[in-house]
Amino acid sequence: MDTALLFQSSHLVPGNVDKSKMFLGMDHSKVYVEHRPRYTDELFKTIADYCKETNPDLNLAVDVGCGPGTSTIGLAKYFQKVIGIDISETQIACAPKDIPNCEFKVGYSDKLPFIEAGTVDLFCCGSSFHWLPQKETLAEADRVLKPGGTIAIFGYDFPCCDIPEVEACLQSIWTRIFSFAPKEAAPALERFRGLELPYPGLIRNDEMKLQMNYTVEQNIEFLRSTRSARAYMEAHPTQDFLGDIAEELRQALHTSGAGDIYSVTFNLYLLMVHKPMN
Repeated sequence: MDTALLFQSSHLVPGNVDKSKMFLGMDHSKVYVEHRPRYTDELFKTIADYCKETNPDLNLAVDVGCGPGTSTIGLAKYFQKVIGIDISETQIACAPKDIPNCEFKVGYSDKLPFIEAGTVDLFCCGSSFHWLPQKETLAEADRVLKPGGTIAIFGYDFPCCDIPEVEACLQSIWTRIFSFAPKEAAPALERFRGLELPYPGLIRNDEMKLQMNYTVEQNIEFLRSTRSARAYMEAHPTQDFLGDIAEELRQALHTSGAGDIYSVTFNLYLLMVHKPMN
């Protein structure tokens, strides 16, 4: 989706959704783990390389708001141990159990009593920082990070497509459901451009991309995994929203002359900063 449109549309996002009810049902968590995009290794390597500038051993990473571990498992390639933490028991239940250096816990981003002060090389959050108590979470990050430790916040925009007919359809979809997202989603739509982190020297990278090949059915399942679409469907119980969207996408593909599989791009954003060494 066009980034400029995201910025223009962020004002549509009100505070009309109860955050405490998000991502709690097992059905939602299963759709989330099966149909959300997987971050690229380029992203994780970029984070690891930045961490090595000040703490080359990469002993411990903490991934808060980890959901089913999508980013936690990507970091496991680079860190000796990674702890993923999420408030949702069903999201943690969907996390993998077979990665030896990954541990998952149900807990809060701003209360990590099981992690000693000054022991963490990386404190990160992927696609969920907007849901968290930010001031308190960053204070807890400061407590657990080593001198020179890294805070990293990352995520992705809504998908876009280089087939004009499909792109027009995608923009129409997201514009319809923006108003059913919580107001906390607005900073993520703007890639946290106004976010203040507790240390000087913030760097950001908006150049990385995540590309996927979708069928209409896969695109629909991705939509089903989003809180905005689910809130829209809850507010319109008699409307076959996803069925209507599927038909719109099929018509767009037919009009364009494209095949059944089309490529979509998620633009990534990444913010990083080092804790001062002293």
